Formats: sequence, C-alpha cells, structure tokens
Amino acid sequence: MEREVLHAWLAQATEEERLVYDEIRLFWQGPKPVANPADTARAFDRLLARIDEAEQPAPAGKPTPQATEADETGGRVVAMPRASRWRRLWLAAASMAVLATGGTVAYRQYAAAHTGAAPLSYEERTNPRGTKSKVLLADGTAVWLNADSHLWFPATFSGARREVYLEGEAFFDVKRNEQMPFIIHVGRHEVRVLGTSFNVKAYQDDDAVETAVVTGRVAFIRAALPAAAERDTIYVVPDQKVVYSKASHELRVEQVNGLDYAAWNQRSLIFQATPLAEVAKTLERQYNVTVRFEDERLRNCRLTGRFKDQSLREVLRLIEMTRAFDFELHNNSLLIKGLGCDSEAPERLTI
Repeated sequence: MEREVLHAWLAQATEEERLVYDEIRLFWQGPKPVANPADTARAFDRLLARIDEAEQPAPAGKPTPQATEADETGGRVVAMPRASRWRRLWLAAASMAVLATGGTVAYRQYAAAHTGAAPLSYEERTNPRGTKSKVLLADGTAVWLNADSHLWFPATFSGARREVYLEGEAFFDVKRNEQMPFIIHVGRHEVRVLGTSFNVKAYQDDDAVETAVVTGRVAFIRAALPAAAERDTIYVVPDQKVVYSKASHELRVEQVNGLDYAAWNQRSLIFQATPLAEVAKTLERQYNVTVRFEDERLRNCRLTGRFKDQSLREVLRLIEMTRAFDFELHNNSLLIKGLGCDSEAPERLTI
C-alpha cells in the first residue's frame, strides 16, 4: 500500500516536486543506511526539524537561504521558500522518501505520535562475534540470535501485525496466530509467516539474503525494483530455501535439508560445497577472529564438512587433514595458506 501511494504521488508530481523528493531521498540514504529503528526515528525527527527551521522568518536584512547545504548524515537538505504549501510538500516528500528507503519504523513512529496512537517501543538485542543468545518474544515466539547479529523487537505486540527487525542471522520458532501475521524486516525486504520455524540469514556484508524453512510455509517479499510498482512474493515450504541476490536482484528457490540451517544454534557448523570465502566469514563470526588468505585463489575452493561443538583449533586441525591448507593462528588473527584451486573447476574438499 505504501509503495502504491509513493508511485501515485510521483506520477502526479511536478518537476519542482520531484526535485524536492530527490533531495530528501539523498538525505535519507546518506553514505550508510541507519539500521537501528530507534536511530532511524531520531534521524527522521532531525529531518522534520530541518523542515521547521527552513520555514522560520529570516532575520531583518538577511536574505532567505536558497543554496543546498551539507547535513551531518552526509546527505543534503535544501532550504525552501517559507510558505505553507512548501511545508506540505516537504512532509509528503519526506514521508514517501523515508518509506522508499527502508525507514518504515521511523515513519510509523512519527505517524503514531501525530495521530494520538501510542508508538511502539523497540528493544534491541545485539550479539557480538563469538556469542549467541535466545530471545523469547511477548507472543511466545522463540528467536535464536546468531553471532554478529542484531534484533529489534517491541516489548509487546499490538495492532494487526507482529513486526521485528533483523540484521544478521536468526532462527525463528513463531507462535501461530492467524489473525496477526509475524513479519521480519530484513533491509527493505520482508519475511512473513503465521506460525512456523525457519532460519533467516541477512548479514549486511553478505552477497545474498537467505530464508530456509523447517516447518510450515514462509513468504519472502522482495522490495519493489526501481522499474516495478509491485513487490515480488515467493512462498517456500519445508526443506526449501529462498535466496535473494543483492547484485542481480533475482530470487531463486533451492531444495535443501532445512535442519542443516538450524544446526548452528546446536553449536554445529555444516558446510555443503561452501566456497572458502564464505567459510572464512562463518569462522570470523563464530570464533571472533580475523581471517586472511595468503593466496586469493584459495577463496574459490569449496569445503564440505560437519563440525559439532568444536573449538576453532579443532576445526582447523580437521580441515588441515585434507592436505590442501595450512593455517597460522596468532591471537585473533588467522592466516589461511595453500596452493589454491582451479578457478574454473574449484576443488571440492570433503571432511
């Protein structure tokens, strides 16, 4: 609905109005998107404060500013002529730009505050590298949060939807409520269920967003592409995984063993022909180390193996048994050495 409103507004906007919209969109995107919903709300409040400031009468003898100035977020804000129609335009453009760039929480909190509704208060659970935790939500839903991950959730759920925000990886066992869908926001995308168990992997520095299902049915809703007005929805069932590529924006469904994607919360690591570059990321997150490659070709090697509740040194010792790699581990720094693999047909190493 919000996306449809945006497209309708842009379709009828004048050239001048589109310019304002573009300026606000640039402000909101900035050099790096704000992940914390509370920070997002504060950023939106700062934007509205700048709008109010731009409408204040200029001191006597001082011309009204018209130039674009830099904002501390790295975006830009334009001081516009001070007429009520401009405030309405700013507010409309700000609201639409925030919705278009993933600031749904900020917009809803702002809207609630200005319509008399009580805005939701979001709590945050953050796991640094090397740690995991379990969170029990107000509706009885259990969430296992992986290392190097962040979860934002309300103290209580109200309204027609149960909404949380994830950056990183988590396994969800959602308490069924057919009248109140459970929605996980991952960037501008959504994972929507009524009651089921599944894993969501959505690290910012990964190339893809993945959702693997253990029980029930899960809907993955991709954010609308720039040239499309509609959002794509794919449904996946047990032992299926939906993968969204950040580079190509494509969605694909794969047949998998769903339980393998829940294994990490049982202190297990499972690799299935996994590129060593991805293995390295997993080791960094799980064991709080920094991984380097002596030869960049090593990133192309693929590893298959299962590790159950083992220390980093034990994992490395088992991988060394393939005789394809050597390791140097000093404090929290891991160097992977070896001859590398054929980039056209990467070697598959099984443990």
